[in-house]
Amino acid sequence: MEITEPTLCIYYVSKALALAPFSVRRNSKGVLDIRRSVMFSVYSASLCLLMVFLTYQGLLFDANSQMPVRPSFRMKSATSKVVTALDVSVVVFACSAGVGCGLWGYRATRELNTRLRKVDDSLHSFSNFKRDRILAILMLGLPLIAITSILGLDLSTWLRFAIEMRTPTDDTELNVQWYIPFYSLYFILTGLQINFANTAFGLGRRFRRLNVMLRNSFLKGCSQKYVPLKPLITTVKVVSQHPLALHQSLSKLTHVPVQDSAKNKVALLRLLEETHESLGKCMRLVSNSHGVAVLFILVSCLLHLVATSYFLFLELLSKKDSGMVWLQVLWIIFHSLRLILVVEPCHLATVESKKTIQIVCEIERKIHDPILTEEVKKFWQQLLVVDVEFSASGLCRVNRTLLTSFSSAICTYLVILIQFQNTNG
Repeated sequence: MEITEPTLCIYYVSKALALAPFSVRRNSKGVLDIRRSVMFSVYSASLCLLMVFLTYQGLLFDANSQMPVRPSFRMKSATSKVVTALDVSVVVFACSAGVGCGLWGYRATRELNTRLRKVDDSLHSFSNFKRDRILAILMLGLPLIAITSILGLDLSTWLRFAIEMRTPTDDTELNVQWYIPFYSLYFILTGLQINFANTAFGLGRRFRRLNVMLRNSFLKGCSQKYVPLKPLITTVKVVSQHPLALHQSLSKLTHVPVQDSAKNKVALLRLLEETHESLGKCMRLVSNSHGVAVLFILVSCLLHLVATSYFLFLELLSKKDSGMVWLQVLWIIFHSLRLILVVEPCHLATVESKKTIQIVCEIERKIHDPILTEEVKKFWQQLLVVDVEFSASGLCRVNRTLLTSFSSAICTYLVILIQFQNTNG
């Protein structure tokens, strides 16, 4: 997960949700130092195990109840019981995978944030700290408000059904109360998706800033003819101890001789080349460390959309409660947005990384300096070889093509479930 100054709010919420068992402190240089926290590791594992145990206890209680609260569709037939069990299990697996990624992903998290800090130093001139913090707050607040609202509406609806079905000998509210641990897991699942989306979106934002820096440094004011009299790029001081502190060097713009200017452009291009390579390694780190969690998130979105559509179809046939129909519609919208929250940041980051090769090709066409030509060719070859794209444990690439694949799969499985329902009654 990304732990930087603008995104500390997401880190603290993830820590409370058992997804970030780390401690963050500032060292003597003011840099955030990430350490493993034994106390929060125990807290994460204990909370996850407790919630999983209580969730399955509630599922068994509701399934074995003689008078379940869900006689309308969920516990009425064998198909409904299987769909409900899958609906609950996929949330449990996704949350468990997310907590596991935090517990066993300390090295990957530390390496990721070390690389991101160096990249941010390189692209400091094109960064906007205030805007990044506002985006992080919005990315954190909106999904949590949405899931809190829809869970409150869902819980109140089932409590209303339970009160209507109450008898002197049966406490029907217990069926709803046993589902509270399952509802609590939704907060962990939402926090996991926010965490992953923030990291993917942050990588895409850095790719975009690198592309802007490439354009401004090598294409702005370029003409077809090479004119060495008025160089645009000035001295870039490269210090061996701090090779990526680029913003300190770019702030000193002075006119230098042609040979020195060409060397400085080469040095700048090499730094940007290293930055792009580091961002590509960051994407692979995220894919490897969170691949299992992302896979379960995608499966949960697929199964939830199928199950919720199935329940909506049955409720439309029964025509018992219009409030339940709208509740299922809200759940479908929420699960669709969950899917987009995972796919869209990955897609945008991939698109921005692919734009770099177009910019480098344009630089190669417009710059005729023989000193720069060789370095541009090396950068271009690196971009051809490196495959920068998110994947879910190598099983599928996370991009917009998943949306169309999921749409066709949802329709297929929904038809199968409806056929089983008609057969079983």
